[in-house]
Amino acid sequence: MPLYGVITLLLLMIYTYLTNHNANFLLNNGFGSSQWIIIILVTISSSILSMEYQNNTIINLLYKTSHKWQIYLAKFLVMLLYSFFLLIMNLIFTMILKFILFNGYHAKFLGTLLLNLSGGFIYSIFIIALALLLISWLKINPLVIGIGLIIGFLGAVISTALYPLFNFIKWNPLNMIYVSNQLANPQLMNSSHLNSSELIICTLLYTILFLIIGYQIFKKRSV
Repeated sequence: MPLYGVITLLLLMIYTYLTNHNANFLLNNGFGSSQWIIIILVTISSSILSMEYQNNTIINLLYKTSHKWQIYLAKFLVMLLYSFFLLIMNLIFTMILKFILFNGYHAKFLGTLLLNLSGGFIYSIFIIALALLLISWLKINPLVIGIGLIIGFLGAVISTALYPLFNFIKWNPLNMIYVSNQLANPQLMNSSHLNSSELIICTLLYTILFLIIGYQIFKKRSV
C-alpha cells in the first residue's frame, strides 16, 4: 500500500507539471497535492475494507476480536497515518522537483505550502471517514472511487453554484473541500462562504458523523 500510493502521487505531481508550468502555483500547492491525495486516499480506504471481505480475512479479524468497532477504528487510524505519510512525501517531492525544475526560482513558498498541506490533512480525515462509510454501505469499490472523484473535482463547483439558491448550502459536506486551500488563501471565503475556523470545525464534525454512521453500517454487515 505505501509504495503504490507514493509512486502514484509522484507520477501525478509530474503530470501536473507537464500540464501547468506556473512555478508559483505548483510550489504553493505541492504540484496539485490536494486533489491527488484525495483520490489516492479514497481508492485505498475503500480497498482495505472491501478486500477483507473479498479475501475472507475479515473472519480472522473477527476471530481475534469480537469488537467490530476496534476493526473499523483501526482501519481509520491506519489510513489517517498513511495520509500524513503521503503529505510528508509530497513535501519532500515538492522540494526535490523545485530543485530540479525551478532551481532559479527564489520566491518564498514554503509557508504557503505548509498551510495547504495542513488543510489537506484536515480534509483527509473527512474523506477517509466518508470513504469507509460509502464502502460499508455500497460495497462496490469502483462506485465509491467514482463518488470520491466527483467530490474531489466537482464538489466545490456544485456547492458554489447552489449557494445563490440556498444560503444554508454552505454547510453541506461538498463545501468542506475548501479547507484544503483556504487556510493559505483566505480569499476563497468568497467561494466557500465560511471562514477558516468554521470550515475546520464543520469538517471535523462531519468526520465524526461519518464515522458513527459508517460503523453502524459496518457493524450490521454480515461476514
